[in-house]
Amino acid sequence: MLRESVVANEENGEKSREKRVEARGFMFGPAIALAIGAKFVPLRKPRKLPGEVISESYVLEYGTDCLEMHVGAVEPGERVIVIDDLVATGGTLSAAIKLLERVGAEVVECACVIGLPEVKDCCRIKGRPLYILVEPRLSDECC
Repeated sequence: MLRESVVANEENGEKSREKRVEARGFMFGPAIALAIGAKFVPLRKPRKLPGEVISESYVLEYGTDCLEMHVGAVEPGERVIVIDDLVATGGTLSAAIKLLERVGAEVVECACVIGLPEVKDCCRIKGRPLYILVEPRLSDECC
């Protein structure tokens, strides 16, 4: 469904002809990239990618972390979609946007499969549209 949502936006002309997908949600990013005819560029935790990388550190509620991307994987002016599996506070997505903007990319939107309650009413990350497929149902009663 997430793939269909992104593909529908592409088919409705909501993006430029040049499309790029950036993703950490490796289960979803490649399928979406294939569906819209874009390349897939992974953003990974430190020391997971071979070769020369650039990085962006960010603060989490429990410490710090870092995202890395291959040098030259994205060219200035390329339009990208950031795909992830889960958004809790938006820290990882914000770091991905910063990293991509540092190399001159234009991040046009973000999409996540699961959105935790902390971002329930959030429909934008750093000014970009944020699409969430599944939000957990909160209940006061326990099984």
